[in-house]
Amino acid sequence: MEKKSGMITKFVLKIVLFAYELVRWLIILSALLLIILYLCGIRPYIVQSGSMEPAITTGSVCFVNHHAKYENVKKGDIITFQFGTDSVATHRAVAVEKDGIRTKGDANETEDSALVTEDVFIGETIGSIPELGYFITALQTRNGIITTAAFMLFLILLGKLLEPSKENES
Repeated sequence: MEKKSGMITKFVLKIVLFAYELVRWLIILSALLLIILYLCGIRPYIVQSGSMEPAITTGSVCFVNHHAKYENVKKGDIITFQFGTDSVATHRAVAVEKDGIRTKGDANETEDSALVTEDVFIGETIGSIPELGYFITALQTRNGIITTAAFMLFLILLGKLLEPSKENES
């Protein structure tokens, strides 16, 4: 029975070590991906309203190419632009005119009242990940920061605890 218990312990330890390595590499690869996107001019924005549903749902993270050229926008493109002093919108271009771009949220009944001009144009939306914005928003709260810090500390401690076990098996 003692031999079986030792085998189970080693098996559980291998599963925990695998999970630790998986989470660690997911964190590293996610950070690298964000750095690469940032260097390429791609910025994430959390969608706060349902104006673009069903194409982009509330709580999604949309990725906006800041290097996109205003003059290259065509009807049907989804663009991000500044409106007001501190608000950003992501809507579809419904017409490109001499004076600016007419936009409308897919779920909205009417077009936006103001034209998008080059000075408020931020970029073209190249994709989105549904629901991710809810997770990111939760991480930015006090409880989210504490939970994330505790999880990171747990991962570091777990890695240190498992390190000698790997050396002993060799």
